Amino acid sequence: MILAAAQASQFDRFQVFVSIVMFVLSVAAAYIGWAPLREIVRRREREYDLIFRRALLLDVPPRMVTVITGMVILVLGFMGFVITRAVWGVLPLGLLGAMLPHAMVRYLRSRRLKKLEEQLVGGVQTLASGVRAGLNLVQSLALVARDGPNPLRQEFRHLTREYEYGISLEEAMRNAADRIGSADFRLLFAALQTHRERGGDLGETLDRIAESIREIQRLEGRVQTLTAQGRATARWLAVMPVVILAIMYVIDAGGVKMLFTEPVGNVLLGSMALLTFLGFLWIRKVIAIDI
Repeated sequence: MILAAAQASQFDRFQVFVSIVMFVLSVAAAYIGWAPLREIVRRREREYDLIFRRALLLDVPPRMVTVITGMVILVLGFMGFVITRAVWGVLPLGLLGAMLPHAMVRYLRSRRLKKLEEQLVGGVQTLASGVRAGLNLVQSLALVARDGPNPLRQEFRHLTREYEYGISLEEAMRNAADRIGSADFRLLFAALQTHRERGGDLGETLDRIAESIREIQRLEGRVQTLTAQGRATARWLAVMPVVILAIMYVIDAGGVKMLFTEPVGNVLLGSMALLTFLGFLWIRKVIAIDI
C-alpha cells in the first residue's frame, strides 16, 4: 500500500508537471503568435473592406465579419471537442470555422461578378442604342444606370455618380474597372477611353466590343463544359473519405472509433485529410485553364 501510494503521488506530480509545461507552452505560443495573427486579421479586414464596400457596394464594417468569424470558430471548436472528447478535435472544426465566413464572402463576390459579366453584353448593346439615338457617352451610361438590370445598374449608377461629383469620366471608368475586377469590363472601359482619345464611330465601336465579349464568354463557357468532369472529380475526392468513413462506422463502429481514440488512428486520419486536400488542390490546378 505504501508503494502504491508513492506511485500515485509520483503520478500526480507528473500530471502537475505536464500541466505546467502545457500552460507555459500555450502562453509562449500565444505571445509569439499574437503579432502574426493580428497582421493576418488586419489583412483579412482590408480584403473584406474591398469586397463589401467596393465590389458588393455594401456598407458592412469589416470588424463585424471578424467578430462573426471568431464566434463561428468558438462554436465549431466546442462542437469538435464535444464530438471527439479530445483537445485535438477542436483543430479541424476550428479551422473550418476560420475558413467558412471567408469562403462565403468570396462566394458572394464571385456570384455577383458572374451576374455582371452575364449582363454586360446587354448593357453594351443598350449603350450602342443610346448613341445611335443621338445621346452622348455620358447620357448613354446614365441610360444603363437607369434602365439596366441589377447589379449592372448599380455599377453604372455608381460610375455616373462619381462623374457628377466632379471626377473625370476616364478616372470614373478606371475606378469601376478596378472595383469590379473583371477582364470584360476592363476591355469595355479601355475601348471607351481609347475612343474618347482618338474618335471614330462610337456605335460601331460598341458593337465590336459586344461581339468580342460575347465570343470570350462563349469560349469560357466551352472551357467550363470541358472541365466539368474534372471539377466533379475534385468534389467527389473531397467528399468520398467522409462517406466511406460513415459506411465503415455502420459496419465496424469499434474500429472507426479507434481512429479517433488511438494515436495511430489519429495519424492515419491526419494523413488521410492531408492527402485528400493535396489531391483536391492538384486536380483544381490541372483543370484551371486561363484563356
